[in-house]
Amino acid sequence: MKQFQLSYLVACIVTMVAGCTFSAAAQQKSYQALTNVISLLDSPEQYFDKAIVVDGYFVGFHHDALYFSKDHAEHRISSYAINVLDDSDTEEGSLSFSLCNGEWVQLSGTFIKAQQPGVSYAQGRLVIDSAMLHKNGDICWQRTKPSFLDQSK
Repeated sequence: MKQFQLSYLVACIVTMVAGCTFSAAAQQKSYQALTNVISLLDSPEQYFDKAIVVDGYFVGFHHDALYFSKDHAEHRISSYAINVLDDSDTEEGSLSFSLCNGEWVQLSGTFIKAQQPGVSYAQGRLVIDSAMLHKNGDICWQRTKPSFLDQSK
C-alpha cells in the first residue's frame, strides 16, 4: 500500500512540474470551428483569422501540409492539402521532426490568409498550436512559445 501511495505522490509531483513548464502560448485556447481540409480549401474566407480544429494526414519537410487523406499525402496531391506553419526556431523542435509526421492527426490553430492569395493554390495557412495523434490520442507536438500571431497582438 505504501508503494502505491508513493507512486501516486510521485506521479502527482511530476504532473504538476510538467504542467508548470508550458508557456502561456501552450495554454488551452477556445476554438471557434471544427472543420476539415476540404472545407478550408472550398471556403477559406469563412475560416480566416479563426481558431479552428482540423483533421487530416500530416506530411512535413520542405513544405508542411495537412492532406485530406493518406492517399493524397502519399501522392503529394497539393490541391487536397493546406499549408501548415509551426514557426519553430529549430528543425528538431518543429512539427516535421515530431511523431506527427506521416500520421493521421488533429491540428488546432489559427487559419490565416496566404501571403499572396490567388498566386498559388494555397489561399490560407494554419498556424498551429498543437497536434494530436488520432491512433492513441497523444499530443505529438505543442507550441512552447507564443506564435508570431500572438506576438503581434
